[in-house]
Amino acid sequence: MNRKSKITDILNEKFELYRCVVTDVSLSHKGHSGFIPGEETHFEIIIVSNDFENKNRLERHRMVNNCLKNEYEGSLHSITFKLMTISESKMN
Repeated sequence: MNRKSKITDILNEKFELYRCVVTDVSLSHKGHSGFIPGEETHFEIIIVSNDFENKNRLERHRMVNNCLKNEYEGSLHSITFKLMTISESKMN
């Protein structure tokens, strides 16, 4: 299973998701720190879930990072997050 699929499965298991988009952006980091040719090392993740209700930005990031901590022990270098509740997503 590739890392993108694994991350998606983990997020589906841990959160009640309204929307979840996991994008591998590793190639756009070619030549940068943490890039490993042929590996999924950099991601952008958008999550819409009411699990984030009454949580500030830092708390939301910690929630997701805690779920993915085993991935960081491998070659995962970075993830950019956009984490919001359903009502916040309707404002954008």
